[in-house]
Amino acid sequence: MKTILLKVDDKINNELDMIQKNEGLGSRTSTITYLVKYYILTKENSLDAKIAIFDKLLQKIDKKSIPPLKEQLKDI
Repeated sequence: MKTILLKVDDKINNELDMIQKNEGLGSRTSTITYLVKYYILTKENSLDAKIAIFDKLLQKIDKKSIPPLKEQLKDI
């Protein structure tokens, strides 16, 4: 494992303590790890990422093979 030394403002120190307490984390290391993982999961699940995935999927669809809308809805 790598060791990371950080110098932070007292406000950040207090905020880390608050997060640690509110999330029930055992140590400062687990708090930092939690924040990093939360950031990564939040970014990966963002709306922009979803839109990009759907755009890629739409490019793969053969639009000519999809029946017209009226034909799709005639059974309703």
